[in-house]
Amino acid sequence: MTPQQVAEQMNACGASTDVSLVHAWESGEYSPTEPELIALADVLWCRTTDLMGVEEPRTLGEHRLARQFTTAKLADSIGMDAAQYEQAEERRAWSGDERQTAALLRLLNLTPLQLAKAVERSAPPRPDVAAPPKSPLRQGRSW
Repeated sequence: MTPQQVAEQMNACGASTDVSLVHAWESGEYSPTEPELIALADVLWCRTTDLMGVEEPRTLGEHRLARQFTTAKLADSIGMDAAQYEQAEERRAWSGDERQTAALLRLLNLTPLQLAKAVERSAPPRPDVAAPPKSPLRQGRSW
């Protein structure tokens, strides 16, 4: 598709876009907003994760976008305040109650273990442990 065709299809989907914006996305000057990313994936008949360069979603936000939910739409769908949900993604700490958690798992098609991994913070870097000194090499002649 040409950038003009992409812009036309985006507009037909309700995502107001012009050809200069499509060029800006292609050049990396701008990134699409979440609603634009979702509409763009629909227009290009691909997954949002393909556009994001993500093979397998790892974070809660990546899982959400893989299922084509905006933050506001998912928060509303699980019965959570949007600001509270955004904090959960930012802090990588799930704070939903049992009902919200069940709805989140169902809507994002996650297992409890996948949710735990998605909000798991990476371990802090370990301090470098000094390696034992290397023994000096003997200088010998090779005959």
